[in-house]
Amino acid sequence: MRRSIRGSRVRAQPYRDLVWLAYLSLPRAAGEERRLVLAHRMSASAVTGRTRIEEVRLRKSFLRRVLRKRLMPWSGRLATVEAVPAVTRSRDMEFTRRFDGLPAPARAAYALLRLEERPHDQVMEILTGAGVDDPAAALAAVSDFEEQAGWLWRPALDPTLVRIYGRPPAGRRLRAAAAAGLCLLALVVVLPQLDLERPGIAAAPSASRPRIVRAAGEAWRAGTSLDLGTWAPRGSLVHDEELVRRAIGTWGASSAQLLFAGQVDDARVVLLRRPSQVARYTETANGPTVEILPEPRVRPDGAGPLKLSTTTEGNRYLLPPWVREVSKATLAGRTPHWHKVEIRDGVTAPVPLAERGGCWQGPVLRLRAPEIAHGLPYTMLDFGRLSLANASYQPPPPAEVNRYGPHELDALPEGFSAWKHVGCAVERPEGEIQAATAWEFWAGQLPEGVRGRWVCLRTTDASGGSVVRGVLLATGRGRTTGTPTAARAGTWDCSRLRTDIVAGVWWKAPSGRRYYVAAGSRRVAAMDVGRHRVSGRHVAIAGSGIARPRLSAVDEAGVKVSALQ
Repeated sequence: MRRSIRGSRVRAQPYRDLVWLAYLSLPRAAGEERRLVLAHRMSASAVTGRTRIEEVRLRKSFLRRVLRKRLMPWSGRLATVEAVPAVTRSRDMEFTRRFDGLPAPARAAYALLRLEERPHDQVMEILTGAGVDDPAAALAAVSDFEEQAGWLWRPALDPTLVRIYGRPPAGRRLRAAAAAGLCLLALVVVLPQLDLERPGIAAAPSASRPRIVRAAGEAWRAGTSLDLGTWAPRGSLVHDEELVRRAIGTWGASSAQLLFAGQVDDARVVLLRRPSQVARYTETANGPTVEILPEPRVRPDGAGPLKLSTTTEGNRYLLPPWVREVSKATLAGRTPHWHKVEIRDGVTAPVPLAERGGCWQGPVLRLRAPEIAHGLPYTMLDFGRLSLANASYQPPPPAEVNRYGPHELDALPEGFSAWKHVGCAVERPEGEIQAATAWEFWAGQLPEGVRGRWVCLRTTDASGGSVVRGVLLATGRGRTTGTPTAARAGTWDCSRLRTDIVAGVWWKAPSGRRYYVAAGSRRVAAMDVGRHRVSGRHVAIAGSGIARPRLSAVDEAGVKVSALQ
C-alpha cells in the first residue's frame, strides 16, 4: 500500500530535522549525492509506521544508526540522474568547507544545537544515547568552531532542497541498469511532502504516459481562491505535449498541472504544479534540470509571480493572470524610482538583478491587479529564488500596529530606507521566502549624536515557518551602518501576534568606544541589563564589548517581553 509522509503530520514534522541530522553526520568522503540519498532513506524509514514519535528517543536511535553507517562502494553509482543539494548562500561555502573538517559527533551536535535549537543538556542526552564516547568534547568542538566561523552562518548546502541533473547514457551497462536508474530518479523526495513507495524513495512515474492537467481560461474569475490552480497555461510551447510530458516524467510525477511552457531566452522552460508543490523544468544545451519548491501560500491578492529564467540581462517572471501592470525598482537611493516593465503573454521583460558592494537591493516589483481585492498596488521582493516574497514595513512608535498587517514596502518613505539598509546589514534570506517584513520597533538617539533605528526582519516560508533577525541601524556623520543583533526561528516575534520585543547588542560608536545598547518596542516599561534596572525603552552602557549582559524586560502590565540578543 502506498505510504505518504505528507499524509501524516506526526511523521512529516520531524522528517526535515532528521534529514539535516543524517546528512551532516554521515561520512564526508561519501560525497553529496550518496549522503543525500541515504539521509532521506534513513529519515523516511525512521518515521514510517510510527503513530507517536517521542523526539529525544527517536533522535537517539536514529543518530546511533547514522554514526554506525558504512557505505558500500557501489551504492548510488547507476543513477541516470544526479541529485545534489541546493546551494543556499555563496558566503556560506567557506562555513561548509570548515564545517566538513569537524568529526561526525560534532557535526551531529551542531545540527541538534543550532538547526533544531535544542538545549545543551538535551543534546548531551541524545549524543550519549546514540553511543558517542565523549559528548562534551563534541559540544566543545562546536563552540570552538563557532568562535572562528560565526554562529549566524550555516551550511551552504541544504539537503532538504535538491537540483536534478540528467546524465547522458554511458554504454550498455548504464542502459542495462535503467531499472535502477528509474528508482533513483525518485530522488525528488528531498522535499518531505512527496509521496513514498517505500521508506526514502519517491513514487516512480507509472508506465503510462504522464497526464497533463490544464486549468480553463479565465478560471480565476470563477471562484474565490486565487491560487496557482486557477492559472491557465501560457507560453509558446503549451501544445508541445512531448516536452511537457518529458518535464512531468523527469519530475517523477504521473500527472501535473501545466502553468507555462515556452522558449525563454536560450532555454525551453516548463512550469508545473501539483498539490503542495511547484517544479520548474529547464532544457538547455547542457541538459535538463528540475527545481522544486513548496507551493506559494496565497495572499489576499492571490499567488505571486514565479521566476522563469535568470540571465545576464536579468530575470523574467510569469505573472498571475489578474496582474495588469508591473513596475520595477531597486533598494538604492532614498526613495524608489519605478520603471514600467513590458509584459507579453503574462511574461515580463528581463528585470536586472540588483546587488552592489555586498548589499542585496532587489529587484522590487510593484504589481497592479485592479480587479482583485482593493485593487491597490502591492510589492514583491526577489530574494534570488523561484518565487517572490511579499515585502512590507512596520513603522516605529508612535505609529500604531495595523491589525490588518504592515504597510507595503513603498507605502512610507522610511520603509524604503529601512529595507535599503537592512539589505547591507544581513545576508540575503535563504530558502523560498513567501513574506518578509521590516518591523522597526524602536527609533531614537544613540550615544555621540548618532541616530538609531532598530529593525526586526521577519521572513516566512511556504510551510509557515519563520525566522527573525535583528539589526541596529546607526546613522552618523552622513553614513549608515548596520549591526546584526541575533536570529531566532519559529517564533511570533515582530508580527501582529507578538508586537513587543526588546533587543540588545554591543555597538561601536564613531569614536571607537563600545556601548551595550538595548531598546524595547511600544509597550516596554522597564529593562534589566545585567545589574542595571532601567525604566523606559532605551539604555546605552559604556563597556569593553566582551561580556554580554543578561537582558530581560517587562511591559506596562508587568508581563515578560521576548528578548532578542
